[in-house]
Amino acid sequence: MEFIKTNINQISIKEDTLYDIIYNLFFFAKLKESEEDIKNGRVCTLEELREYIDELEERYENSNTR
Repeated sequence: MEFIKTNINQISIKEDTLYDIIYNLFFFAKLKESEEDIKNGRVCTLEELREYIDELEERYENSNTR
């Protein structure tokens, strides 16, 4: 609940729609999660990411050629 209180102050409630507010809260939650992942060493290098994307692309291409 503290997370919501802290981050709701960063949102312009008068100008934003409910959708905008929910989106921003989700965005801030993901940022917080990412910060915790980085602090705990749960990260990957750009090379690892490229390999993962290449694997996904290969699987996608193989599934569409059947």
